[in-house]
Amino acid sequence: MATKIIQDKNIPRISPPVGIASTSVPIALKTGYLRISIGSSSGSVGGHIAIGTNPVATVNSFHIPSYYVDVIKEPMKRQVIAGITTGNTTKLIFSPNSGNPFSETDYVTIENAPTVGLNTSHNAIIGLDESSITINFNSSSITAPNISGASVAKSVKVSCLSYDSNTFFNISEVVTLVSE
Repeated sequence: MATKIIQDKNIPRISPPVGIASTSVPIALKTGYLRISIGSSSGSVGGHIAIGTNPVATVNSFHIPSYYVDVIKEPMKRQVIAGITTGNTTKLIFSPNSGNPFSETDYVTIENAPTVGLNTSHNAIIGLDESSITINFNSSSITAPNISGASVAKSVKVSCLSYDSNTFFNISEVVTLVSE
């Protein structure tokens, strides 16, 4: 399977302390295919990962052997923002008949909004209906929001755990390419 990296610069390498889970920055999903590799400067037996809104990897989490690459698919959800109501919480409104792909357990990231302070990272959805979501983001200081070109995407974090020193995890988002 051929892949192309579409997002990796914004996801720093994770080098967790021995026996302590470390968590990535929020990742606003573009394809949902997360490529995770693990390496070590000492012969490692690998590590464990957990993916979610605020995950904590344990020894019961998904195991990846050292020097191995795995691609894990997460449900990708994204929608264009057609309207916004600012306040102590923020309501994002979608175009009529475009639907609402999100669920109340999702966290989301607002991207590409021209208004300073409107782009957010990894906010909990606290309410939704068929054409909007309300997120836990205080936007009351934004008086004239410009949402031209703005979208909202599901975001996740990856938690990594290893019991070997000098172990590191590289995370990137990829797209699979059709072979010729």
